[in-house]
Parts: sequence; structure tokens; C-alpha cells
Amino acid sequence: MSTMRGALRRPSVVAQVGAVLVVVLLVAVVVRLPWAGDLGMHAATVQRLRHDLVDPGNPLVDADTPSPYYSPWMLVLGCVARVTGFSVFVVLRIGAVVGLGLFISGVWRYVRTLSPHPAAPALSLLCLVFLWGTSLFTWSGFLGLNSLALTVSYPSVFALGLAFHLWAWLAGAVRGGSAAGAGWARGWGVWVGLGVLWAVILLCHQFSGVVASLGALATVVAARVRGGVWVRLGVGVLVGGWGFCGCGRTTTSSRCSGRGGDLEAVHRGLYRDWWGGTGWCRWGWWRSGCGWWRDRWDPLVLFFALGVVVVGGVG
Repeated sequence: MSTMRGALRRPSVVAQVGAVLVVVLLVAVVVRLPWAGDLGMHAATVQRLRHDLVDPGNPLVDADTPSPYYSPWMLVLGCVARVTGFSVFVVLRIGAVVGLGLFISGVWRYVRTLSPHPAAPALSLLCLVFLWGTSLFTWSGFLGLNSLALTVSYPSVFALGLAFHLWAWLAGAVRGGSAAGAGWARGWGVWVGLGVLWAVILLCHQFSGVVASLGALATVVAARVRGGVWVRLGVGVLVGGWGFCGCGRTTTSSRCSGRGGDLEAVHRGLYRDWWGGTGWCRWGWWRSGCGWWRDRWDPLVLFFALGVVVVGGVG
């Protein structure tokens, strides 16, 4: 028995050490915070909110117009900058630490809903940052190490961290732990909270919000919920939809008005040759095939299938 425990413990320790090294590397990136990509735009957004939380104007041009870069998370960082007097880059570093913490803890929580193996969370974190093929790929909302090194202070990392927590929380709720509980806090309150969390993710980074929505749908389908859970789930969806539509009317208007073609052209590279031309997609096909063979209701298989449907429809 002790030999078996030792055999199980060794890969767990190796995986955990590897995950810790990745986290240390990302913390070093936060300290360095290289000026690249869209960092200047996010810094300008925080700077405008520092000066005026109600009517900050457009952070990119001298015009009193709405901007898609304003979000609940940027508002929080603007308040931090306003109260503390820290420079915008110090505030962005604080935001990066929070986003990175949410991402790591979210992965740990979500993976625990899928596997009890002690090495599973650390191995999953390593897979998330390394299994992206042999070509360097950098894009906001993607979790490859190269992307994270550039976007760790962006709202997309914060939103994806919340997405993992959303899936973990939702998985526990649909399996009956919260839906069957007595009282507001353990019953309806959970679903209202899930709806609010979903809305916050959508407001902070819409493209990550699409990923979060697909993952949530896969979690619900995999759980094969029935009865009163559907009613509670409907309440959560209504709360989230109302929050996103109500609070996001001004921030998303400039993103959606007259720019659909431009955004389509910019993001086409993300799903070009999606059938198997990128490392992450080939890994997805292999993982989904193995998962489907083991369990036809595997949430990761359903998640990947939904992604294929959406990307295939867009492409």
C-alpha cells in the first residue's frame, strides 16, 4: 500500500513543481510588465477612469464617446488608481496579480469537479499553458504561455479566471449540492449569484464571455439536470442576461455598431484551418475522442463539440 501511495505521489509532486515554476515565471512577467500589445490602451482606460468615473470619454481619442474598453474590472482598477494615487502601471500590476490568482484558483476548483486525482489540477494547468502546438501564438483570451506572458494584466485573463470559477460553481449547483439546499443562501441565491458572475464575465471581455457561456452550457448538458433545477437555472440566465444587456448598453455599442466586418477580419486568424491545423485543435480532437469513448456525457467533450459547432458556423 505504501509503495502504491509513493507511486501516486511522485507524479503529483513533479506536476505541482512544474506548475509552481510556471506561476513563478508569470509573476516575474507581472513585475516586468513589458510594454507590448494592447497594454497602452488598457493603461489609457485606467487613466481616464482615474480622472472621471462617470464620464471618462474615449480613452483612445479626444472625443466624448463610449468605448468597449470600459468594463466593471476597468472601473474597479480606475477606483484603485483614484483612491491610492498609484501610477496606472502599478495598478495594472495589481490587476494582473488578481487575474492570475483567479485563473490559477479557478483551474484548481474546476478540475476538482472533473477528477479527484491529486495531480490533476497541476497537470491541467501545465496542459493549458503548453499544449498549443509548435508555433508561437499570442492573442488576448488564449491561455498559452506566450499569450499569458503578454496579456496577464488584460481584462481577458481576469474574465477567464472568473469563467473557471463559474464552471466550478455551476457544476456543484447542477449536481444538486446547492439546488437541494434549504434557504435562500443555498438555493435561489446561488443561481442569482451565478447569473451575476456570468454577466460580469460578459461585460469584462465579450469574447471570453462566449467561451464561458459554452463551458457553462456543456456543464449543464453533462449533468443531465431535471426538475426544479431548470427553473433555478432559468432565473440565473435571466439575471445574467438582464445584467449584461442593462449595464453593457454603452460599453458594447461602439463595439457592435458598424464594426462587425472589421472585427471579423481581425479575428479570422483565430479559427482559420480550425479542423486540425493548430496544435490546440489536434489535441482537442484526440482528448475528445478518448473522453467520448470513456463517457458519452464528458463535459469537456461536450465543451469541445460546442466550440467546433460555433467556430465552424462562424468560419
